[in-house]
Amino acid sequence: MAARPAPVRTCTGCGAKRGKAEMIRVIAGPDGRPVPDLKGRLPARGAYICPQRNCLEKAAGGRLYATLKVQRPDGYTDDDLARATAQALRRRGSSLLGLAMKAGKVVAGTNLVEAEVKRGAEKDGLVLIAEDASAEIVRKVEARVREKGIAVHRFLTREETGDAIGKSPRSVVLIRDR
Repeated sequence: MAARPAPVRTCTGCGAKRGKAEMIRVIAGPDGRPVPDLKGRLPARGAYICPQRNCLEKAAGGRLYATLKVQRPDGYTDDDLARATAQALRRRGSSLLGLAMKAGKVVAGTNLVEAEVKRGAEKDGLVLIAEDASAEIVRKVEARVREKGIAVHRFLTREETGDAIGKSPRSVVLIRDR
């Protein structure tokens, strides 16, 4: 039996067609305000938006409310949706980082990550550098990681990273698995 094709959705902001899993679903909350539904399970009519700030802003300023079939709430700005989505993504990322830690897939701390990269960390891995890490750490770690072909992103603060993995504040973590 042939595999079913992945569902495709259209971005309410830019109109691009993408796989459902690549989009952010937004529903209207009880007060009419857009609510990001990252798991795609909340029971309501949904609109899909590309995970880029410009698409979020275009959607909030345009077709989003028509798609959700609600009136724009008084005092709700285009920036509010971007801010709510960023907060939801931070919570979700923090939760996933904690799960990776429990699964034994996280190496935490600048020195430990550098040693793991020297030993030949998996190219499927991901290095997360805290948003408030020192410029020296960022420069040193990014150079070493990029030369090995490992993806690197700035995400969370040192405190948030430490809280997510159940340790003291950390500037750098390596997730050893996709």
